[in-house]
Amino acid sequence: MAQTYDTQSLWEKYEDIAMHFNDLLMKLRMQSLAGIAALSTVIGVFAKEGIGGVKIEWGVAEALFTALALFWVAIWSLDFLYYNRLLMGAVTALKELEAECKPGKEFTVGIKMSTVIEDEFRHSFWERWPSRFHGVLLFYGIVFAVIIAGLVYSAHMKP
Repeated sequence: MAQTYDTQSLWEKYEDIAMHFNDLLMKLRMQSLAGIAALSTVIGVFAKEGIGGVKIEWGVAEALFTALALFWVAIWSLDFLYYNRLLMGAVTALKELEAECKPGKEFTVGIKMSTVIEDEFRHSFWERWPSRFHGVLLFYGIVFAVIIAGLVYSAHMKP
């Protein structure tokens, strides 16, 4: 015998889970961006002019920009290879639930949010690489380009 569910409550729970993952991603991106911006500014100020007699050499600035670039790649990896996949699985489960909820149709498929999210990880990330990531890639790409510009400038200024 098929089990029935209150589809509105189930949909709200699925939506809450998807929004939770979305909020995690937005916090990760914004806090990482703020950290990169703050550190880049500090590096630039101390390398160019120094404050209170403290000045870093351009070679140190170059090393710090290299570390920032690696940090930014690590954040991208955490985003795309983990958190984004959780979000995509949750959104897929939500879309499947909505597709099952037709007016006058009794919903009997069952709860499967975690199963759909787990399925997201069974496939290679590159298999699931859709064009919907272009905006996020642009975000990461612009910041990465600025970090690399700082690295190149520091290398150029090094005696």
